[in-house]
Amino acid sequence: MTFLGIPFWERRVNGFQKPVSNGWSSYPVSSAEPVPAVPRMMPPVRSQGTMRIHIILFLITVATTLVAGMWWAGIADPMTHLEQLYRGIPYAGTLLAILFCHEMGHYVTARYYGMDVTLPYFLPSPPSLMGIPFLGTFGAVIRMKSPPQHRRALLHVGAAGPIAGFCVALPAMLYAFATATQVHIDTTAGGPYFASPLLLHIIGYIVIGPIPSGMTLQVNSVGVAAWFGLLVTVFNLLPIGQLDGGHIVYALLGRQARYVSWAVIGALLVLGLLAWPGWILWAFLGWLSGRRQPVVLDQHAPLSRYSQVLAGIAFTIFVLCFMPIPIQ
Repeated sequence: MTFLGIPFWERRVNGFQKPVSNGWSSYPVSSAEPVPAVPRMMPPVRSQGTMRIHIILFLITVATTLVAGMWWAGIADPMTHLEQLYRGIPYAGTLLAILFCHEMGHYVTARYYGMDVTLPYFLPSPPSLMGIPFLGTFGAVIRMKSPPQHRRALLHVGAAGPIAGFCVALPAMLYAFATATQVHIDTTAGGPYFASPLLLHIIGYIVIGPIPSGMTLQVNSVGVAAWFGLLVTVFNLLPIGQLDGGHIVYALLGRQARYVSWAVIGALLVLGLLAWPGWILWAFLGWLSGRRQPVVLDQHAPLSRYSQVLAGIAFTIFVLCFMPIPIQ
């Protein structure tokens, strides 16, 4: 008897063959799914043209972050002092390492679950804007060309990137605090002021101890890059839209996650009006990307305790690094 449309490993109930004619066959049948003869997804094939784009964007980003690192190292006009390009290496190396590990966390985890994803696209940016030092990069992205099999895969892929990037940013910040110098607060000095999230208060208390009144810490360019890495991690962990945090919340709550996203978008709009205007941009990006929820092949597969622990770690990182007013 044939079972049209039913795989042969599903033609059984409780280890016995499903009904044949009017009765059951009496011999037991293994209920394990047979191992496919070939992998479910072959490794992605990269064309030379696509690989060339990845390499070119990465090299341009290396150049722009090196020049930005010269700005952050105190060189006012880097383009006229290219012989000191080496002074941008600590900043560029730290920031690119954070971004690379972040994106490769996504990539390796996605490939582990058999998903088709691209290699990271690094996005260069101007080293400075109107004479003010900038990052030298807009970050990096990867494209998911196939949906995750289940919510567990979606959560693991979403959490792997921020956790991997944080594991690089944390020791870099510890090094920056260990080598920092205490200077008097200069209220007349211009330039941006970087806020200190809860994590930096904890690191400062452990590494340095109480700072005298009227004094502040001056960190090197490694610390600046690590701070930007923490800020990028916060942006990615916002539980909205197609951001990493949005994927994690969707994996936990399913379609109910949209209510969390709406609440966070509203909170970001309030923060943008009262504290830092940059949150308005992220609220808009969250709304724009959140109009379409993630596609998961199996919506009902349960999450393991390990998955819940990963989500808890990602949420803890978000709380430790969040800054209502990151830059003034």
